[in-house]
Amino acid sequence: MKPVLFILVFCAIGKQSFSSDVETTVRRGLERLQRASVNWQSNEDCFSCHHHTLPMLASFEGAQAGLQLDTNWMKAQADAAHSYFEPLIEDMDMGSHVPGGAATVGYGLWALSLDQRVSDETTTAMVNYLLLIQGVARLRGNPPADLTKLNNGRWIASCRRAPMQASMVGDTVLALVGIERYATVEQQPRVALARTAAVRWLASAPLTSQQDRLWRLWGLQQLGGNEDAKALVQQAILNSQQSDGGWAESEERPSDALSTGQAVFMLCDSGIAPNDPAIARGRDFLLQT
Repeated sequence: MKPVLFILVFCAIGKQSFSSDVETTVRRGLERLQRASVNWQSNEDCFSCHHHTLPMLASFEGAQAGLQLDTNWMKAQADAAHSYFEPLIEDMDMGSHVPGGAATVGYGLWALSLDQRVSDETTTAMVNYLLLIQGVARLRGNPPADLTKLNNGRWIASCRRAPMQASMVGDTVLALVGIERYATVEQQPRVALARTAAVRWLASAPLTSQQDRLWRLWGLQQLGGNEDAKALVQQAILNSQQSDGGWAESEERPSDALSTGQAVFMLCDSGIAPNDPAIARGRDFLLQT
């Protein structure tokens, strides 16, 4: 996890900021992440949010910053993700449980999008599943939730594994981003209802944790949203920066690499300048620790 966020930070800041030392470090980090992903596939048969999607994200962002992308490795990662969900098409179309629920499928669609995979029967079933389980962690054979009720606009991971699955705001943003990317024309009427309910819930959801704030900001950037709302969340994240330049999961905890990497990456992604003093302090915290 730490190499992922280190790489994302320096790729978000931009290749023009790379010293030869930092570029060497980033390249070594990417090699390590890619090797770990291959090793995961050799030892496990499940899709992994942390061993598939996040290394793919780091590699994709590295390419955006000018580093060479190993397209064969990227394709292999996407193939592995697709092959996990493909046998579940019938189950997903019925709303049967996928381990991890909305979070797993959301990260799965994100992984496929990073390799620019086109819509197919598998992604259509993944979108169907998300539309069916909106508002509940598991459908359990019941009818879909009533989307006119406020809380039913959210998506809910079926297990809570902090920090990656610690926020229903994060679950909801991930699901929405995946749906927007892969929904078919036939699914659009249902998508419109789902998005309306989700946006209404997101607008009212209290941002009680750093994960809530970070995912809310990323959602406003990725999905489009009120600029004033985005500025307020940006400022809340900037205000939570600690005296050592890092960020933490909560005020009671010390700064850590994950929180700092997420904050810098998502702040830059949402328009904060790479040379902003807060970004520079976050970068230096990672370098020094």
